[in-house]
Amino acid sequence: MTGQAPGAARSLLFVPAGDERLLAKAHLRGAHELVLDLEDAVPESGKEAARRALPGHIDRLAAEGQYLVVRTGSVREEWEKDLRAALRPGLRAVMLPKAEHPEQLAGMAAFLDAAERERGLPEGAVGLIALIESPAALFALPALAKAPRVRALAFGSEDFSLALGVAPTPSVLTEPCRWIALAASAAGIGSFALPLSLAVLDRPDALAEAARRARGLGVTGALCVHPKQVAAVNAAWAPDDTEIGWARRVTAAWDTAGRGGPAPGVIRVDGQMVDAPVLRRARGLLAAIPAGEHPENTDPGGGR
Repeated sequence: MTGQAPGAARSLLFVPAGDERLLAKAHLRGAHELVLDLEDAVPESGKEAARRALPGHIDRLAAEGQYLVVRTGSVREEWEKDLRAALRPGLRAVMLPKAEHPEQLAGMAAFLDAAERERGLPEGAVGLIALIESPAALFALPALAKAPRVRALAFGSEDFSLALGVAPTPSVLTEPCRWIALAASAAGIGSFALPLSLAVLDRPDALAEAARRARGLGVTGALCVHPKQVAAVNAAWAPDDTEIGWARRVTAAWDTAGRGGPAPGVIRVDGQMVDAPVLRRARGLLAAIPAGEHPENTDPGGGR
């Protein structure tokens, strides 16, 4: 089983919805969620065939334990056709490209409301991911993040840079990543963004560094357009040995301080103050350890 609970997703890998060869192995790539792409990755001449095949791909990949997203076309005439093909058990979310106005998302949410009832699916089973691809969208982020069914904001760095009329460099992309992280956090939803062109495939160090910087901005994960990118993204958002060691020391010291008496208000660990928010961060880091790894098997000293 390769999928991961939607709330814990860190890597979303795009797979062309019309490419049978890539779809056959997509669940083996290690991505937390797959984005079956009906937009840019499928030529207009191939869209109808891709839609006809989509239900079978969703059923098979869901049976493999993979969490699935479908990226639709951006205009209503396109996404209605895409949703009629995609909406079935196993679909977890729909990604709407070129999201700029909350009304776009509200229209898609209302369509999903009716379609779920018609098909006997659980109400609200399918979430929405708003793909931010223009400077105009940045100024609507709070409203987009709070639109019905929205579970995450994502960043399309190539289209954003094209709209801005510049190359997709880290200096251009860092501030939009920050805005997306802030808006998503304020709304209590996820964010997927990198301050790096998604077209970078053969510079793993640059990708890893960009992913670490995105995590430092408060972004919760990243989009991947090639399987080569998945491992670096997953690693960037997984707690490292240093973080796990610190979190273990903090939680152990807190438990010791409260043993046999009232819970402490503040303690000191590694020369730093630890209060309730710091404790919550430590516990959150331990909870984020990937399946199969356990903090009790990690060096408490935290050294690499």
